Amino acid sequence: MTETAVEPGERGSLEIKHKAVERLAVLAARSTESVTDRNPGLRVLGGRDLPKADVTINGTRVRAQVVVAVAWPSALAKVAANVRAAVARDLSELGIYTVDRVDVTVQCVPAEATVEEGRVQ
Repeated sequence: MTETAVEPGERGSLEIKHKAVERLAVLAARSTESVTDRNPGLRVLGGRDLPKADVTINGTRVRAQVVVAVAWPSALAKVAANVRAAVARDLSELGIYTVDRVDVTVQCVPAEATVEEGRVQ
């Protein structure tokens, strides 16, 4: 029995669900230095966990809007640029998308928790 090679264009295709692409963008943002999760106490006020991402896919082209929380003190412009680069890199590495744009919004800069020392009265 001989097997004939199938042309690459006829082998099938890979489809990655929209939510999976958003999740990958969130993971890329979360892995960036100085990006942190939003303080869980803000959920009570209607807040959502950060980072979060919204992607628009048009054929093989993708745009992402990413919202992050950044640890204080950090250079916000540098962190935003690093998030942009990480998301673009990770989405491009899928091999099926061309990343047109990644917009990054810093929505929350939580202060580090401080520990008060007890006082003797």
